[in-house]
Amino acid sequence: MKNLQLQVWLALSTIFALAGLGSVPSVAQTAHSDATTSIADGVHLWYEIKADPAEPRNLILCGTKWDASTNGPYGFVYASSDSGSSWRVVLEDRNSAWVTEHSCAFGLQHRAYFISEASKVIDGEPHHDLGVTRLFVSTDAGKNWIEAKKTGWADYSTSAVSPATARLYTFFNAPSTGDPGRNRGNSVGLLVFSPNGAEVRGPFFFSPEPDYQGIYPRDATSLRNGEVAALYYAARKTAASMEVELGLVRAGQSAEPSLEGTAIVSGRFDQDCLSFDHNALAYDRERNRLFVAYVEGCKNNRMMLTSSDDDGRTWTKAVAVAEREEGTRIKYPSLVASSAGKLGLLWSEWRGASGRWFFGEIQDRKFVGPPIDLSPKAETLEISSDSLRTTIEQRRGAESEGASALSGPAIAVGVRGLVDVLWRESGLLAVGDRILAIWPSIGPEGMRLNSRVLDAPGSVSNQTISGRLAETPFHDVTAHSVITYAGKQSFDHATGTLSVCLAVANRGNEAMRLPIKLEASDIQSPAGRVSTLNAIKGFAGSGAIWDISDSVTGDRLPPGTTTNPFCLLFRIPGLSSTASPLDEGLLTLKVRVIASTGESR
Repeated sequence: MKNLQLQVWLALSTIFALAGLGSVPSVAQTAHSDATTSIADGVHLWYEIKADPAEPRNLILCGTKWDASTNGPYGFVYASSDSGSSWRVVLEDRNSAWVTEHSCAFGLQHRAYFISEASKVIDGEPHHDLGVTRLFVSTDAGKNWIEAKKTGWADYSTSAVSPATARLYTFFNAPSTGDPGRNRGNSVGLLVFSPNGAEVRGPFFFSPEPDYQGIYPRDATSLRNGEVAALYYAARKTAASMEVELGLVRAGQSAEPSLEGTAIVSGRFDQDCLSFDHNALAYDRERNRLFVAYVEGCKNNRMMLTSSDDDGRTWTKAVAVAEREEGTRIKYPSLVASSAGKLGLLWSEWRGASGRWFFGEIQDRKFVGPPIDLSPKAETLEISSDSLRTTIEQRRGAESEGASALSGPAIAVGVRGLVDVLWRESGLLAVGDRILAIWPSIGPEGMRLNSRVLDAPGSVSNQTISGRLAETPFHDVTAHSVITYAGKQSFDHATGTLSVCLAVANRGNEAMRLPIKLEASDIQSPAGRVSTLNAIKGFAGSGAIWDISDSVTGDRLPPGTTTNPFCLLFRIPGLSSTASPLDEGLLTLKVRVIASTGESR
């Protein structure tokens, strides 16, 4: 966390600590949500999630993780090929004792990128001006990675790929442009990498007015007009106050793009109770609309929302979508635009030493029903070994009182906990008509990063097939179908994954036209809850749907023919605790076969 941000964070913490203690107001859970999945243990100080535009089931989760054993951070990338049902570690960057400032992005043809910065550590102190930025590239949706390029330190990076140019745009805080003697502040810097990552242009700069001491970009996204934009938070400390600004910076498509910025809201921290360091950006590509959420207020916190329909050049008047009573602090918002035209909002609330995570949907600038409480119970700040950080301050100033000339100033050694510390977070991703949420939790055993797939009530079907569903009539053809075993079944004890490969035979008198789907009316296991891993809709229980059209040769399944094999994947608890040698059931699945009855096109 940068020094200027830390000053604002500490000031807010003091205000809320003095505001009093109490319980968080109850929030009803009315919408459906799947069970929480643990992604990884440990303190994840910085994370963001991205999806492959060519295959949305391919995800990467990247960021900064704390290693208490080495007393330093390192970079990580987790990958998933089943929409986040399971994750694996695919990359760790430990090129120095201090590796931070991470961002990642997906490009075209399953290409993925990971920006990671290794500081030069001397006598335990990181020296970012001597640090190195590494670009890692994957050509198989995040499974395997190579180091493609090195360049100078890019502080607080955020990245996105422009579909128009296929180039990677990495925005960063550029302190090198600052010159207090000339009253010149920091800038937003931009590096532009070639699609293969081997070449880089820049940096290019944008400097807002007035001259800020720190400008921290986040949530980079590509726009429909070919530009790439990022939200930025800027601050400067004056003799009288702390001045802050929230804005949007945009880069064009040229090989050497010019950067333009627009201030969204600005003010003074002490006078207006503004900080803006808790903020989030989302882009609705279908409607070409940008949304920004940010937190304002001191004793009474408010979550504000504003939007832009002209690529961020003008913004609507912000409205409060959530306001909390005195003593409750709203933190760490993430924002996403869903295919149904709604916004998903994830945030944390703390009152004293007790906190919870919430998710809610917003439509027409207000919540649609009560938010979902993602926490099984209110969490409390607890010391855990994995969150400990030792700080050592080598004092170089005047000798402390009483210090001898031989001993010099005392060295200050401190131990702190990184519980509920997030340097940056972007924890929401739209997956068709559902939303995947990522958030950390606290427990006596240590920290943990969690995920949950959330329903979007009243939303339309999966976006990739919504047009076809609206135009094509469907019919239940189960009575004319036979499902057969297709030669493969397996259970992975390590992941709890059951794989069953099947085929569908048409025993009717008419052809089944594509798309052909299986719809579950019931899924059960004697051992407990079952989750589907490769369904296109409904990841748990009845209502799960699999599109098996890829198993059909041609555009229809004629009478008397059988599909090629297809496999269904489930996560199951294993055997029931009461199972006997004669009762070893793992899964009961009831499905219907649905096919098109319209004319082929």
